[in-house]
Amino acid sequence: MKKWLALLLAAVMVFSLSACGEKGTESTPAAQESALTAEQQMIVEAVSAQIQSETFAQWQELAEQFKGSAPKAPEVTSVLHYEIEDFDGEKMDCYLVNISADVAWWFDEAAQQGTLEERYQLFVSSDGKTVMDSVTTDAGNFNGDTSTPEGRATYLLWKFGNMMGGSFQGDFLNDSETITEWSAEELAVINENL
Repeated sequence: MKKWLALLLAAVMVFSLSACGEKGTESTPAAQESALTAEQQMIVEAVSAQIQSETFAQWQELAEQFKGSAPKAPEVTSVLHYEIEDFDGEKMDCYLVNISADVAWWFDEAAQQGTLEERYQLFVSSDGKTVMDSVTTDAGNFNGDTSTPEGRATYLLWKFGNMMGGSFQGDFLNDSETITEWSAEELAVINENL
C-alpha cells in the first residue's frame, strides 16, 4: 500500500512539474514572437538584420571613438507606413523606420573627416524584400531622380530624415499619400523583440 501511495504521489509531482513547465514557456521569446503580426515581424527582422550587421558594429565603434563613451543601444522610435498612390506613375507601399542609436562613419577617411549621428532611418518595402538605410544609400545627397524604385526609396529616406531632424514638414509628394504612424504600444512590441 505504501508503495502505491508513493508511486501515486510521485506521479502527481511529475504532472505538477510538467504543468508548471508548460506555463513557463508562454513567456519565452519564441512565444512572444509568435504573437507578433506579420507586419511587426517584418519590421523586427529588417531592424534586427541591420543592427546585428558588421557595418552597424563598425558605425557604433566609430561613434564610441568620436564620443569617448559607449554608444547608446539602438531603439526604434517611430514607424510610419506610407501608401503613395501616384509616385511618378508608380504606386508605393513601404515603411519608414526611425532608429535612435549612436552611429558614426567616415565621409573622407583619408582626411579623417567623419560624422556622428544619434539616429538613422530604414526604408522597408511592404514585402520586406527591399531594405535601405539612410547612411549607405547616401540619402543626404539625394539627386532628385525618382524614376527607379531605388530612387524613390532614397527620396523618401531623404525627406524622412529631414522631417525627423525638424527641417521638413508637410506632404512628401502630393495629397495622394496615406500615412499611418505606429502607436507607442506597437513600438514597444518591436523593441522587446529586437
